[in-house]
Amino acid sequence: MSKKNKLTIGFAGTPELAYRHFLKISESSDIDIRFVLTQPDKKTGRGQKTSNSLFNSSAQEVEILQPDNLNDQNFKENLLAKKIDLLVVVAYGKIIPDWMLSYPKYGCLNVHFSLLPKYRGAAPMQRAICNGDSITGISFMSLVNELDAGPVYESYVHEIGSSDIFQLEDELLALSLKKINTVIEKIVFGGLKAKEQNHSEASMAEKIHKDEGLVDWNLSSKEIIDKFRGLKKWPRSFFKLGGELVTVHDMCCSSNDTKNAGEIKSFTKDGLEVFCGDGVIKIASVQFPGKKLINAGDFFNSKRAIISPGENLS
Repeated sequence: MSKKNKLTIGFAGTPELAYRHFLKISESSDIDIRFVLTQPDKKTGRGQKTSNSLFNSSAQEVEILQPDNLNDQNFKENLLAKKIDLLVVVAYGKIIPDWMLSYPKYGCLNVHFSLLPKYRGAAPMQRAICNGDSITGISFMSLVNELDAGPVYESYVHEIGSSDIFQLEDELLALSLKKINTVIEKIVFGGLKAKEQNHSEASMAEKIHKDEGLVDWNLSSKEIIDKFRGLKKWPRSFFKLGGELVTVHDMCCSSNDTKNAGEIKSFTKDGLEVFCGDGVIKIASVQFPGKKLINAGDFFNSKRAIISPGENLS
C-alpha cells in the first residue's frame, strides 16, 4: 500500500490504558480510525448510576460501538460493512471471536506487556518484578484464538531496575505509546511480517491471588522486596500480627544478620526489624485493617506493649 493513502483501522479497548493508546493513534495524520469498540457502560454505586466509557465521555468524532455480544448477527453485519486494514486491540476485556480476527485486511494487532513468549497471561508486569527479572518489555503481536500466542511483529526491551508495579506500568505505557504508530504503519505500509513465537519457551503470568501478599520470612531479603515491589498495587505485602493482617507500605533490607526466619530482631521508632532467609527486613510505615496508614514512630507507640524482640511472626 502506498503511504499517500491513509490506512484505516478499528480500535478495541476499554480502560484508561486503552484510551491513552487511542489518543496517541489519533495524532497520526496517516491513520484514520473508523470506529471504536468498547465495553458497554456500567452501572455503579448504590444508585446504580451509569459509568460512561472514556470514549463516550470524550466526545471524539468517531463511531462508538458497545455490543453486549460480539457474535450478535446485526453487530456482525454492521462491522463487516466497515472495511479496515487493521483492528488494534488494547485491553478490550472480551475474547475476540474468530470471525473478527480474520476480518481486517491485516488481522488484529495487540500490545502485550512482556517479551513474548515469556509471561503470557494476566499479570506479566507483576510476575516479572516478583521473579526478580532485570529486564522486561512490550510485544506487538497478531491476535490468534490462543492466549497471547500470536506471531510477534516487534518487541522492545526495557530495564526494570528498582521500579515497582506502578512505575513499571508507566514506563511500559510510555514505551508502547512511543512505538505503536510506527508499528501500525510498518505493518500496513512497510510489509512488516510477524514471526511465530517459540512456543516451547512460553511461560505463564498467572493472575495474582491475594494470599501471595503474605510475607514468607524464609525467602531471601531480595525475594521479599521483589514481591513487595511487584504486589504494591494489589494485594500489597502483609504479615500476621495478633490475628490481624498488617499491610506493609515501606520496607527495605537493613542488614545481613541471620537468625530464625520470622523472628523479630528489634522494634523501635525507626521501624520493625524481622529476620528473613538471609538477613533482616526493616518495616516502617504500615496499615492495620480499617485504619489509616501510620509511620514507624506511630507504629511503635501504638504496639510496643504487644511486640517484643525474640517473638516470631511466622
